[in-house]
Amino acid sequence: MLQNSFGVHISSASVDRGDGSDPRSLAHDILAGLRVPAGVRDAEDEWDDHSAALLAIPVTDDGHVLTLTEEDRIASTLSVADLREAFRSQGLTLWLEDGTEPDDDGIDAEDPEDVGDEEDEDDLEDEELDSNTSPFTLPTVQVCAFSHRGPAVARLLSSIRRTVVDHQESGEWSLQQFETSEPTGDWTTSRAELPVIELNRVDSDAWIEVTPPKGGPIPFWIDAERGTRPVLDIEAIRIPETAEICRRLLAEGDGSRDELLELAAMVRLDVDAAHRALMPESLGGVVGTEARQRAFLAAFGIAPDLIDAAFGGQTARPNRRFLPLGPWATVRETAIAGVGEFTALTRRDRPLARLGEAIRRRPVVGLALALAEFTAGMWLTSRTRGRGRSFGVLLVVDALIDVAIWITRIRRGRQG
Repeated sequence: MLQNSFGVHISSASVDRGDGSDPRSLAHDILAGLRVPAGVRDAEDEWDDHSAALLAIPVTDDGHVLTLTEEDRIASTLSVADLREAFRSQGLTLWLEDGTEPDDDGIDAEDPEDVGDEEDEDDLEDEELDSNTSPFTLPTVQVCAFSHRGPAVARLLSSIRRTVVDHQESGEWSLQQFETSEPTGDWTTSRAELPVIELNRVDSDAWIEVTPPKGGPIPFWIDAERGTRPVLDIEAIRIPETAEICRRLLAEGDGSRDELLELAAMVRLDVDAAHRALMPESLGGVVGTEARQRAFLAAFGIAPDLIDAAFGGQTARPNRRFLPLGPWATVRETAIAGVGEFTALTRRDRPLARLGEAIRRRPVVGLALALAEFTAGMWLTSRTRGRGRSFGVLLVVDALIDVAIWITRIRRGRQG
């Protein structure tokens, strides 16, 4: 049989034993004896009682399990049923995602006792749902959101979500840190602010969500495959092509590399670096939880000092803290801050944005422009009719607002 003459995929499986003890060692021995190039998750990465194990088993498209011959060539002669029987003979139950489950005989619909039991269970579930009137409470998540967003989003997010938001910038990247129980990756004013890359932490659990310019957030569980170890010694496989196939099956079988390649078509991303942060440590992946998170974030080109700040490191960049405000106060502060805070960090070097920032730094010039606008509006109001007069009124109103804003800016500048 040719090495690549059939389709194969990695299927997640679990195995347990009746006495509740850890089945990993025995599962490893069974797979090794059958020479299945599978992976077994380390015990410390799963449940505290270790009563079940997660496996990564290569399964062909026609429902057979991949194995190696004595000559280290790939074969597909072992059926899923035979593999399940091998586990059963050792007192283990293998739950393999192949469309069937062990010992699943179903319910005989013609048996009135079975039907009655099923109806009773449905009624009991309905009663439990009806009696549970309390809303489900989502956990509070500590979010470190990296993007090209300016401080305007931080101000709005703080006021609407009623939470404190710390905003920090470095080059074209910003970091906004806050706590919430609701999604925030879509809080943008333009596509230029994307991608939004959120590091989410709840107690000891953490994951990263990436919101690209097209589509919704894509979650990445950084440690999902961290503790997976190959059953067979890949370095000992004598045929290099076979060894490479086995390594790639365990390293890329979860489909994360394919997701990264699709993501790289939309945003700047070092696919190899990001994939190393998702791979099993035993196959060359980044070692350590925090190191994996840092490596994954760095693959997007995020400023290193912002990554350090997300993990509690000191940085020379100043922070801006936004506290929740009422609706009118938020509108007032947003107007005083100006449209420059809505400008994506990637567009601040454009001529119009630079001109606006230059005027922003010279309040006297801005006040003079507002007074000129007021004068032009008064002239149009007194000398024209119809649309011209209406436009003049709008200029006058806008000028008065601008004058009030510039006076406030000048006063705050003197106080600062």
